[in-house]
Amino acid sequence: MDVTRRTLLRGISAAPLAAAAGGLVLPSTAHAASSEAASEFRVKMRDRPKRQVGYTYPEAIAGLARALPAAPLVAEVLRNADRKAVVNHRWPAGGKPDRLKYSFGWDPDTSDGTTPAWYPQGISTSYDAYHGPIPGTNTEPEKRAVLVSWYGKGMNAWRGARITFVDVTVPSRPRYRHVLLVEPLKRLGQPNDFRPVKAHAGGLAWYGDRLYLADSANGGLRVFNINQMFRVSASGLAAAGYCGYHRGDKKYYAWGYQYVLPQSRAYDNAGANLRYSQVAVDHTTPQPSLLVNEYFGGGSTRCIRWNMNSSTSSITSEEAVEERSFERANVQGVVSVNGSYYFSVSKGSNPGHLYRCPRGSFEKPKKHGKLSIGPEDLSYDGDRNGIWSLGEHPRRRAVYVVGR
Repeated sequence: MDVTRRTLLRGISAAPLAAAAGGLVLPSTAHAASSEAASEFRVKMRDRPKRQVGYTYPEAIAGLARALPAAPLVAEVLRNADRKAVVNHRWPAGGKPDRLKYSFGWDPDTSDGTTPAWYPQGISTSYDAYHGPIPGTNTEPEKRAVLVSWYGKGMNAWRGARITFVDVTVPSRPRYRHVLLVEPLKRLGQPNDFRPVKAHAGGLAWYGDRLYLADSANGGLRVFNINQMFRVSASGLAAAGYCGYHRGDKKYYAWGYQYVLPQSRAYDNAGANLRYSQVAVDHTTPQPSLLVNEYFGGGSTRCIRWNMNSSTSSITSEEAVEERSFERANVQGVVSVNGSYYFSVSKGSNPGHLYRCPRGSFEKPKKHGKLSIGPEDLSYDGDRNGIWSLGEHPRRRAVYVVGR
């Protein structure tokens, strides 16, 4: 069973935060036409694998809880961050984003910034997860975190997807740790087990006690309960080359990672065809909402919105409440802030751009500033009045905030 919002907040901070407010009404800013079109886009929640099995994800996770050490909370993962990010790293000539407020690069003593085996994609922050009913009032927590999703690329795709937890509480000293995403398994007569989550991990939204991961290949969102992480063996003969329960020594491994986060549910596409490429949280609507957008190399992009329940961190209903289309290709991420849409557009090996379009306006989106080379997902941060993004290409992987 999901913990309450307040229990979750105690895990990341000694000081409790105000829970996000919001009833079950539709956003008042949604136009009737867009709402009618949005009803064609629906999701269906499931709590078990698509193939026929005799267990649910919660049952399988409960089995892992009996077999593994007590699940760590976010605060523990941040305290045990084992890698150091570099603040104000060197930008390539002409590659520095406009309105840059803050940035960091991955640990130079590791291959995180250069490896072609893992590609960073999605981004979300503790502002998305915990901020209160009034935008910009997230000042109480002792810990601030940025989360980044990665997917295994090419020959490394079989390793699945991971989430990086970055502690930016002290902006001059960011620290981070990778956590592997897994799908829990429960086979008759076998030990509880898990396997890697194989998804593009193109977008990430952290809302309350849940992470929403865009899964474009399978048409929907994978969901992970942030309070259900587990500690596994990170050393031993099978550590680097095995994931799951190892019969030889009866230990659990995850390619050498110390922590795993199992999938707890999913939302599958159940309506009009939609490519779930990226996902973001919007706290500036009357009711908190989740925004999904598509990536296409040509033509326009669509943005679909679902309302969220601030008490359960879940989508309130199967039908979407708003649909918007933009005449722009190569859209990598979208956020909506106080009635305006902002989206990142990539341009190959050249710097990408941030575009802006007012809600309700059908004018052509206008450039709002230059981003990094290979910009990906976006996340709005009301504390900084800025927008987070990140670069995906090796040696061009800065994580940064630009002013709005």
